[in-house]
Amino acid sequence: MTTPESSGDDNYKSAMIQFADPAALPVEGNVVHGRMMFFLESAPTTDVHWTIIDGSGTVPGKDFEGMPYTAVYRYGGQHPIESGSQFMANYDTPGQWTSPPTGPATDCWHHAEGKVVPVGKWTCVEFSFDGPKNEMRFWMDGTEITELKMSGTGQGCANNVENFEWTAPNFSSIGFGWESYQSDEPRTMWIDDVVVGTAPIGCPTPQ
Repeated sequence: MTTPESSGDDNYKSAMIQFADPAALPVEGNVVHGRMMFFLESAPTTDVHWTIIDGSGTVPGKDFEGMPYTAVYRYGGQHPIESGSQFMANYDTPGQWTSPPTGPATDCWHHAEGKVVPVGKWTCVEFSFDGPKNEMRFWMDGTEITELKMSGTGQGCANNVENFEWTAPNFSSIGFGWESYQSDEPRTMWIDDVVVGTAPIGCPTPQ
């Protein structure tokens, strides 16, 4: 998949494959595991927020002005360093961006300092979204990036929101691909061996 260059006010771009079969999601217990192999040709060298995996749905037991709202768990990155673009966990409530808002102001983050997304090579990534624990975890080539384990609150949120709890939604959609939210160059990403399940999956055996 390839996304075009984006700039100015028209800077959102997305090339995501969404698994959203209502016969399969949400799963009983609301704990979702997933895996994909990806090959990213290049990563942003500017302060672009990007996503490669997400999970979204309606937040149980919560409301915004009397109505249910949607939340998204995301894994991607931001804040480039000399060795590449750093990984980041992100929590967002898309309804905050509508007029009038239909969700609380969040857009919260937790950075994995110094851990960057690989480019120019096939890489295996795995995730776990655990609704009852309000927890998200991330592995790369079989090793967990512990700095990306999130439960509770992250390092901060936009709009001066403090200590916002990352309450998990009932995951009704899981996405894989490339998405970014600021001005950026074209991006090409190849994905393969995508699996979604209710138990840890593991990486493919090298051929």
